[in-house]
Amino acid sequence: MSAPVPITSKLDAAIIDVTGQDVPLCGQLLVSATEPVHPATSTGSSDYPVPDYGYYMPRLGTKYRKKLGLTAQQVEWLDKFWPPHNVFVATEGCCVATVQLYLRALPLLEAELLRTGASLAQVVAHSQQESLRLRKAMPNPYGYGWGEYDERYLQEQTEAAIYSTLFRRCENVVREAYGNKRKLAAEFSGLDGPLAAAVEQQLGEPLDALLPNLVATIAAPDEATEVELNLQNVTRWKQQLDQLAAQLSAATTREFVEVVNRLGQRNARNPALEHIFFEASKLVAKFDREEALRFYVQYVHHDLNSATVNNKPLTKTIQKSLFPQPEHLQRFEALISQLTRDKDVSQALSQVPTVYARERRKIELNLSAIREVQYQHAGTVELLNEYLQDEPEAAVPSLADAPPAPLVVGAVPGDEIQLSVPVPAPNESFAAAGGAFVATWGLNAPQSALLAYFGEQGLVLLQSSVETFAKQHGTLRNQLIDGINERCYAHLDDVLIEEDGDTYTIYEPYYQQLATPC
Repeated sequence: MSAPVPITSKLDAAIIDVTGQDVPLCGQLLVSATEPVHPATSTGSSDYPVPDYGYYMPRLGTKYRKKLGLTAQQVEWLDKFWPPHNVFVATEGCCVATVQLYLRALPLLEAELLRTGASLAQVVAHSQQESLRLRKAMPNPYGYGWGEYDERYLQEQTEAAIYSTLFRRCENVVREAYGNKRKLAAEFSGLDGPLAAAVEQQLGEPLDALLPNLVATIAAPDEATEVELNLQNVTRWKQQLDQLAAQLSAATTREFVEVVNRLGQRNARNPALEHIFFEASKLVAKFDREEALRFYVQYVHHDLNSATVNNKPLTKTIQKSLFPQPEHLQRFEALISQLTRDKDVSQALSQVPTVYARERRKIELNLSAIREVQYQHAGTVELLNEYLQDEPEAAVPSLADAPPAPLVVGAVPGDEIQLSVPVPAPNESFAAAGGAFVATWGLNAPQSALLAYFGEQGLVLLQSSVETFAKQHGTLRNQLIDGINERCYAHLDDVLIEEDGDTYTIYEPYYQQLATPC
């Protein structure tokens, strides 16, 4: 009976490696994912070659040679192993970034090795010979020797194991830079134990030392890649939002809003999309109330369209800061109710400013009553004119210089009418507070005087009046108003003086709070 011979023919293609490792099976039955064989069937795993449909999947060097303008050496380095199969490198942008980092790292690794007197190719060639020596030293249960094909096959497999491991380490660095926390195993597991330790020392450790310095060269992912990455890792947005929150301030609020909206667009296919806007609403609440409400409106919109409706409310503390008056909360609740019914998020966002809009009192003039009053007092006006003409020496202003006759709103014939409208007396409760907050809140003389002026006028002043007041005190209107708001914001956590059309107003509870000594 003749001795068995190594399987070196097409029968190799019928053997499927179920170990998941790029190592030959014991007994000289050499199978490797690095050899372009034609398997009869596929295991369904992304780690094994695809079924044979009459063509081969190109290796990375061949695939990107023209697109990236690769040199012959770069193509050779990339074609040393079959492309990895995972969802990360299946994304075009991630694969290109990994390829570029790999091609930047290998020349540096080559230069580092040359300092010790050996090139990368020489280290790999030595590893191939050592792998063959170690494998031949193993006992052969079948009793036959090694053929030429077996030796070549093992050498190719050893080379592929080394270069693919270097590529995986580059991929892990790109994963980290792109916010993908799931890393690949990147040990030289395709080599025998003693050889793996030697290659780790010769190639692995120098490469690990070089890669951190190359992180800055990794290009940021484009929009399509961002969408894919966010779909692969549905919590990836948390890291990005935390970075934005660390830089958030009153001065950066506009930029924060823009970036969060872009973050939402990049997570359009992410089932956790609504949580981005909910967290952003909480973060920006202390800096911009309207933007906080807009983010919450978007949260409600996406939550209503999600598989599970959470309907999370804002905390009581945040609600208190967002809605200083009860009517503000009532208006916003009505807005959310309308959004829930009609699902029109654009309409809801446009209505957010109305939550804080001030309601003006409507005054209706009774024109018939006005004409009646003018008719009744026509004789009185003529009599006064006669008295003034009889006494020209008296320093009495003429009727032409007097203020116009008063308009009586809602008057009816028969009511007792006065000839002039009395000037309303200052609000004593407000005016009395004029000196109480000066020392407590650290206001200067013009600032405290303007607050006292507000108190005298019922906490409402025309902008023109404030302009005149500021000029009289040698300052600018906006500078005076902003200075008061800055002084009081730390205590009120809100703006004291608000601009409302052509007037400035102060919310009465805030003024009373200022007037109460601490």
